[in-house]
Amino acid sequence: MSKIIDITNKLNFEEKPIIKVKDVEIEANNDATTMLKVVALFGEDEKTTSAKNILAIYELLFDAKNRRKVESLKLTMGDFINFVMETAQIIINNGEEPDEGETATPAMT
Repeated sequence: MSKIIDITNKLNFEEKPIIKVKDVEIEANNDATTMLKVVALFGEDEKTTSAKNILAIYELLFDAKNRRKVESLKLTMGDFINFVMETAQIIINNGEEPDEGETATPAMT
């Protein structure tokens, strides 16, 4: 008989990330299958992700209750896209801000 190794206590089934905008807290889905679907919808960068894919990402990340919270914020198109993409990137990066790379230091002449 094979040895059974239970890793349940090493996994997190309970916590979902909360995104706060102004005073509104919005719970996002972060399960693996959802996030794999989200990653598949990303373009090469934020500018190449289509509006259709951004909407699909939004619907994957937030359930109906939390989408109503987002919609109550009355975000502009640019802010909405930024909100969805930033939320996805933060979840993908396990709560860390996306790495923007090193800041270039200007050369002295």
